[in-house]
Amino acid sequence: MALVAETAINKGKPLQYQGRKASRAKSEQRRRVILEAALRIVVNEGVRGIRHRAVAKEAGVPLAATTYYFKDIQELIVDTFTLYTEKALEVVSEFTQQFYQPMASMAGRDITTPEGQQALTEFMVDQLTVYMKEQVVGQRDMLVAEQAFRYEAIVNTSIRKLAQMHRKALFDRAAEFFRAVAQSPAPEADAEILLGLFHSLEYRALLNNDSDEAEMAMIAGTLRRYVDVLVPSLLRNA
Repeated sequence: MALVAETAINKGKPLQYQGRKASRAKSEQRRRVILEAALRIVVNEGVRGIRHRAVAKEAGVPLAATTYYFKDIQELIVDTFTLYTEKALEVVSEFTQQFYQPMASMAGRDITTPEGQQALTEFMVDQLTVYMKEQVVGQRDMLVAEQAFRYEAIVNTSIRKLAQMHRKALFDRAAEFFRAVAQSPAPEADAEILLGLFHSLEYRALLNNDSDEAEMAMIAGTLRRYVDVLVPSLLRNA
């Protein structure tokens, strides 16, 4: 994966890294190793754990390598979260592809019938549960980094732009589903509610430090309750 990434979600606009540009593949690889190490430190210690010496030790490179690519800690932190954003956008892109393949079977379906309502309900519950399981279990370290990312975005304007890009990618996909498939009269509001639910469930899973069957059953049950309440409201406006 290149350090300047292009994804369908950010419409082909590359993510811009602030540190010294790598002119050779080997240099780019070392720069990537440094940023991966810094991201691991964020997961384990938080953003305040990022120091040139600590990152160099974690990356297994000389201290001079970190100061060569990043003139100060601020630049290193921003590029670490740029890497996080790159990874997070790829997760969103992958989920979107997985989600829209079965979603094609729902397009144009009459959701006003009992069968259509049941099909929409089961589709949403299944897909949302799969997504949450992947987030809580498969992407747990990314969730921890995201919590640190949110705080830094509040106090750091450079990182704020990255956070807005990441959130917009999630929001746009959710709003598109509510608009095109669920036929919601308020797709943007429904997308906000869904993202809020995701964040709450993810935060709970991190606090509990638990991804066992009981935790996943709670998440699935909460998602089903949400969908059970949502679908009838959609039908009233169908």
